[in-house]
Amino acid sequence: MAKQWHQLERLDHKALKKLQLEREKAAKLAAQQELRQKSIIIGGVIVFVFVLLIVLVITIKNKKDAEKKEQAREKLLYTNITEFLGTVEYRRKSDWSPLTKNLNFKEDYSFRTQEESSLSMQMQYDNTLKVYSSSEVTVNPPVLEKNEPKINKQEIELTRGELTAIISIGGRGLVHIKTSNVYIVAQSGLFKVIYNDEEDKGEVVVKNGLVEVSEVGSSEKPVKLSGFYKVTFEKGELSSPSQASVIQYDWH
Repeated sequence: MAKQWHQLERLDHKALKKLQLEREKAAKLAAQQELRQKSIIIGGVIVFVFVLLIVLVITIKNKKDAEKKEQAREKLLYTNITEFLGTVEYRRKSDWSPLTKNLNFKEDYSFRTQEESSLSMQMQYDNTLKVYSSSEVTVNPPVLEKNEPKINKQEIELTRGELTAIISIGGRGLVHIKTSNVYIVAQSGLFKVIYNDEEDKGEVVVKNGLVEVSEVGSSEKPVKLSGFYKVTFEKGELSSPSQASVIQYDWH
């Protein structure tokens, strides 16, 4: 009988030990599973924060790039009066006022010169314009490419008188001049536009470079003028190109 009790005790001890080992194993597995879950959560948080930082950095960079682009676009709008002699007047949606100092502007302005007066202005890309005595021009701000710091064109209207334009290599094709019913696209070089508003006639003279001249609204191809050539116009109608004696004009 005692032997049987002893055997039962040994069986109970083995069962308890086995149960204890199973419980320890289960607890270890549970701890490992919990650790894995915590690691996954922490990893997920780290990845989320990292992605958030990347998005934040990209957003800030894009904002700065947009601000820089907008600042660059803003600078392109300005035209600068660099010199004037004699009596020069200007206006913008108001009465004429005397020009007393050089002007840096980005809106449409009109200027007129009296006898023995002149006006010089610098546009973007080193394009320059000189307005001679007894003349009137309207200078419009450049038209920019959509969402880009780049000029599409800048329009000048010569109401009467005379102007000379110098077009730089970087500013080719950007200056567009309208006078009477004639439209001029300055491709390069040095040229002059003269317009008598009382008789509605004038001429475009090219000293060097290339200029395209057309009638406003015409479907005909523009007349291309190179150095030492000119076209005349009257009542908005263009003549054929002819050679010009450029030394008879004032290019200063």
